[in-house]
Amino acid sequence: MPITAPSKRTSAAARAVNALALAALGGALIFTISVVRDESRVVRMRDASIRQAAGLATSDDLRVLDPSTSRTEPLPARAALLRGVMRAREASSDPAHARVLLVEARRDVAQALATRPIWGEAEVARAYVELLDHGPESPQAIAALAASYRAAPFLRDSAPWRIRFGVAVWPRLDAQTQDRLVSETAWLAEASGRTYAYALGLVAGSPAEPLVRSRLSSSSS
Repeated sequence: MPITAPSKRTSAAARAVNALALAALGGALIFTISVVRDESRVVRMRDASIRQAAGLATSDDLRVLDPSTSRTEPLPARAALLRGVMRAREASSDPAHARVLLVEARRDVAQALATRPIWGEAEVARAYVELLDHGPESPQAIAALAASYRAAPFLRDSAPWRIRFGVAVWPRLDAQTQDRLVSETAWLAEASGRTYAYALGLVAGSPAEPLVRSRLSSSSS
């Protein structure tokens, strides 16, 4: 056997290892680029949603509400959820196009929940869509609110909205959802000195108010 054979085998093995390493590196790079691209789209959608809520949406911001974008621009789950909220918000101020916007908003929220089935914020968004489409006391809206509390008993950003909604439909909530609403309100009140009066104001004059005050008294004693 020629004495060069072992070195040839070693060289071939080294090339194979290098090829595998390059393939792995290439795959990692593609994954990283994909993650960065997705995160960038989430950030852009979040910023557009903030501008819309403030009444400062640009034409580019509102372009994403076009129903055709659901088919031509698939989004990461968080971006889809933000777009769903934007569409629902637009539907509330545009009765002429509300039906189409709510259909698309529901599709966006469903896409988000399909990716992450237990997601409190997405259930809050679903409750908002169902409230606009079927009314605040509809079984669909009530069920989504209850699901949001099961998925996430405490939500920093969505707490005020769902507390207000829950108080407005208090008699229709099951006992567990009522208890979770009381707990979240007490939690919000105790978050800082600045939120105490604000949180109590969310339930002022409602059947939930004495329950929240009692919960706060118990936690401080």
